[in-house]
This record gives sequence, C-alpha cells and structure tokens, in this order.
Amino acid sequence: MAQPKAVNTAPQDTQDHIEQLSEQIAVLRQDISAISKSLGEIGASTKDAAVESARLKAAELRASGEELGQQAVDAVRQQPAAAVGMAVGVGFLMGFLTGRK
Repeated sequence: MAQPKAVNTAPQDTQDHIEQLSEQIAVLRQDISAISKSLGEIGASTKDAAVESARLKAAELRASGEELGQQAVDAVRQQPAAAVGMAVGVGFLMGFLTGRK
C-alpha cells in the first residue's frame, strides 16, 4: 500500500514567524522613536527651566550688588574718615598676609 505524502507545513510556519517578528520589530522601532522624542522634549524643557532660573538668579544678584554698592557709597560719603581708616587697615592686613618674609 502506498503511503500518503506528508504535508510539509514548516515553511509556512517559518514564514508566519518571520512576519510576526517583522511586525514586532516595527512596533519596537516606533516605541524607541517615541521614547527618544520624549527624552528630547524632557531635555529641552529641563534646559529651558535651568536657563530661566539662572537668568532670574543673575538678575537678583545684580540688583543685590547694586544695592550693596550704593550702601557702600553712602557709608563712605557719611563717614569718609572711617572709610579711609578701614581701607588702610585692610590694605595693611593684606600686605602682611601676602608679603614675603
């Protein structure tokens, strides 16, 4: 008696698996692209926030420095002898600390 030929389904199964893998790879590429885009947006917003914070801090320091400078000018104008005495004292101290022996 002749035996019936076995139907070979392996090539079709392999093709199905390859198609599934290709679809999964395409989905992964899309996910990676979306993640990269999100990370880029997060980086940009973080950079913008840091720049804005630095600008605000610089403006505050500038205003504080101007105020301290004006206070120093006012103090020198009100008590010039004391200002000269302090300047001489600081100069003497700096010369003593940095002088060679």
